[in-house]
Amino acid sequence: MGGGATLFVHEVPGAATAAVGAWMRVGSAHESAELAGVTHLIEHLLLRRCGERTPEGIARLTDSLGGAVDAFTTREVCAVTAHVPAERFDEALGLVLDAVFRPAFVPNEVDLERKVVAAEFDLVQDSPSEMAAERALAACWGEHALARPVLGRREVVARLEASDLVRYHAAHFTPANLLVVAVGPVVRDRIARRIERSPVGAGRAEPLAPPRWSSGVLADEREGLEQLYANLVLPALPADDPEIYTLGVLHQLLGGGASSRLFRELRDRLGLVYDVGSSVYAAAVAGVLEVTFSAPARQTAACWDAVFRVLEDVACGRIGDDEVELARRALASGVVLGAEGTDALMEAHAGELLAHGRPFDAVRTRHRLEEVTPERVRALAARVIRLDVIAGAVCGPAAALRLPSGLSRRVA
Repeated sequence: MGGGATLFVHEVPGAATAAVGAWMRVGSAHESAELAGVTHLIEHLLLRRCGERTPEGIARLTDSLGGAVDAFTTREVCAVTAHVPAERFDEALGLVLDAVFRPAFVPNEVDLERKVVAAEFDLVQDSPSEMAAERALAACWGEHALARPVLGRREVVARLEASDLVRYHAAHFTPANLLVVAVGPVVRDRIARRIERSPVGAGRAEPLAPPRWSSGVLADEREGLEQLYANLVLPALPADDPEIYTLGVLHQLLGGGASSRLFRELRDRLGLVYDVGSSVYAAAVAGVLEVTFSAPARQTAACWDAVFRVLEDVACGRIGDDEVELARRALASGVVLGAEGTDALMEAHAGELLAHGRPFDAVRTRHRLEEVTPERVRALAARVIRLDVIAGAVCGPAAALRLPSGLSRRVA
């Protein structure tokens, strides 16, 4: 499209709902340290005042559309999405495009949203699990922009002015960075014409450099807590790696469900924890495999023993063929369920287009999962689950912060 924008339309004739989203390929990781938090603050204002709409008008429109209008920021994108009755699609499209291209940064409203973001900083600070998650990436990726919190830095956000937002938005919220995805009984040409009327701009986000890995665990002592919150990370794969589906299967059998190794061992067999699991974070240039748990302070030693016993078993290839098959089936079922509905399809298409430059295809995805063999899972486990380079963060009372031998400790 003109200006370099990408448009993908999945027509679903007769659908009762429609979904549309605009993703800007610019997130917190594209900010300089001096502007850390500017994208998230801009996101807060996108649906406050845009085009000719007032805050009151946007609030009424959002409610009348069903309330499913959202804006969010990640490390790599800033987006506005809407899921609405099909007959209201044109209104939703206009709102979404005006939000990303025509927001108004009024000084007193910027001041108000800075206060809202300050409350978000406080919420994260008061959540030991969220703090452990944020600091885990800082532990492994250091000062790299991908390790920076999406909220940015409190002191930076506190001094951002409306003029800073205007300049940053003009330079980065451009057609060249835009991906629009629409799903439902919609017509591509009408959407394309609406996008063509959007403001022009040639700025494009620069690719990120891969981060360097550091091992060690950041420890944050907090008296008054009853639990230890742990977030461990291992170097994994970027989003476009050929083995990304194998990593998904590995994560699923390790800690992705009720039948996973970590859940069965720490919760079902030993009764040590309420919450334990794994997850994958795959950015464009790097990724991590995360293992998380929270444990009563009196049981942390037993939890560490159990977690490392599971990790060592999996790293050494003690993975049954039946475990791989169950994990593949779970993920294949999730593919079907995760693409049910126009809003889910929109998210699935956007995820694939951003990561791989192609739309979502359930048949192709399930075929890729079927290609994952037990041998490939065992080989990847040996490559990824390297306990000698483990990093992460823990948060809890002093009595719970004794780390097992082999984990180097750093002060958060």
